[in-house]
Amino acid sequence: MRKCILTLCIWIGLLTGCNPIHQQTIDSGGVMTSFPVIIEPHNPEQAEQSGDVVVLMNGMRNGDKWRTFLKNVSKEQPSQVRVTQYTIEGGPVIHELVYDGKVIQITYDDSRDMYGSGQGETTNTCKGIGTIKSEQGRTFHVLTDCEKENIFSIPK
Repeated sequence: MRKCILTLCIWIGLLTGCNPIHQQTIDSGGVMTSFPVIIEPHNPEQAEQSGDVVVLMNGMRNGDKWRTFLKNVSKEQPSQVRVTQYTIEGGPVIHELVYDGKVIQITYDDSRDMYGSGQGETTNTCKGIGTIKSEQGRTFHVLTDCEKENIFSIPK
């Protein structure tokens, strides 16, 4: 009987440990929340309905959510935003940014982009947000003072 109970406990522990972890985040009121579940195949319309800031070749949707995130970071208030950028081929690249009042934790996921790096999900920690100007004269918001190389930019 003891062996059965021990085996059952081990199996439950293994199954519980293999469940996907949902990233807990902090909303602007300082309350822990999660990002909405990503609906597949995560086309621009679905991303927009999920509340993502959607960046396409021809513009941005839900830009007000990005501006709110910027304002909260400038006031050192905890905030979060998910930005889904679409490549020329239409593949989604997802960035989840969580600001705790001090640093920005960013999770980058290109696993849905057929032509992506194939890294899947990676994380980075950055201290702020700045702007840069491209050679073509366009201005972009970028993360600054990052632990790893910064690969996030969004049109201003």
